[in-house]
Amino acid sequence: MSLYPNLMPTFDVTCAVPRTGRTLNNFLRKLKNYSKNNVEIDQILEVLSYSKNKSTSDLREAISFLEEISKKSPTCFSISVDRKRKFRPYRLGFLSYEWELGGIKLRLEGEEPHNGSSLIKLDEVDFTVVGLDELLSMTQHYLTDPTKVTKWGMYNYQLNKPTGIRVAGSAMLKSYNKLIGEEVQDIVGFFLISKKGVNSRSNIDLKTLSKHGRNVFVKGRYAGIVMAAYPELQVEPVEDVEQAVINGEKGNVGLEIVQTGNTLKSKGLLLHGSPLFLSESLYVVDYDRFQQNSILRKLIESFNPTGYFEEERIKNFSCWYYALEKNLGPAWIQKPKIEDLFCESEDIVLGLRPYRLRTRNWKPDDFYLREEAISLAQESRQKVLKYYKERQLIN
Repeated sequence: MSLYPNLMPTFDVTCAVPRTGRTLNNFLRKLKNYSKNNVEIDQILEVLSYSKNKSTSDLREAISFLEEISKKSPTCFSISVDRKRKFRPYRLGFLSYEWELGGIKLRLEGEEPHNGSSLIKLDEVDFTVVGLDELLSMTQHYLTDPTKVTKWGMYNYQLNKPTGIRVAGSAMLKSYNKLIGEEVQDIVGFFLISKKGVNSRSNIDLKTLSKHGRNVFVKGRYAGIVMAAYPELQVEPVEDVEQAVINGEKGNVGLEIVQTGNTLKSKGLLLHGSPLFLSESLYVVDYDRFQQNSILRKLIESFNPTGYFEEERIKNFSCWYYALEKNLGPAWIQKPKIEDLFCESEDIVLGLRPYRLRTRNWKPDDFYLREEAISLAQESRQKVLKYYKERQLIN
């Protein structure tokens, strides 16, 4: 017998999002394009903007802050432990809220970023907004070769073990970049970093470091991804990669998630070469549930998940690259060409080819229209270079 015989869901679709941080803020801003409750969204964003500064080791103080906020803001917050901080403070974060979007009632639920993939796997949410970095951390054992998934467009193609988890496409979330004075997509790279003044006889890249068994600092939750890709590296899990590099011995390097490069620049650190992988906020959905649930299908389609090679994303990629390059200047050592970072020929072979929600299983076919798909991918290399050069001329 059910413990709640008279209760019925007040929502049609559930979505897991990070309970704090950039992805949550950017997704809430995007919801303003679909929701009529923009005043409430603005109130939530205002609370989130200063919640980090209210973090405390005193639980009573945290609860008091929550009670104070609940009197004048939407009731959608909770207190949780901020495990990313060494002293593990209590912090206000997003718990859940419901919105009606085009006649569909969406329940948004705050979670730890890495848990989004797990909830999809456990069939406990309909979809999630999560980056490739977190997706790889939790689901790399489903992939034929996780070391080959350097861009999110390769993920579905490399799925091997039975699972309904699929990347539907990019959420195209953006935030304002002061340096270039416009919105920039939340693309990030998992880059090698080092401090200045370190002379090295060999290049600082993953293959060379692996060959010589060099020590590399990595944030603990990403250690498994790095060790799987380069088992010969001397990986040392740490809480703060940038600080570990600064305090480390001569020649030490780290692997760090970089979006704008502002933190690196402020600490006088260097960025090296191409990233281990690129990431951005993605819509991740259980494919079988998507096929069976018409309401979920309608909502996801209304969000318009963007493909890797779509025109808008190509423009966004050129903007992100330009902003990072402009911010770091000569601090980006052995900077890759934008067209190579966007897509190399090897990437195409490994599955980085166009697909849409209409494509079966949301993964490119090795036979059907393969040549046309490869041609389009190659053309996109030239497009991203063109948009980058145009931006250089304008600025």
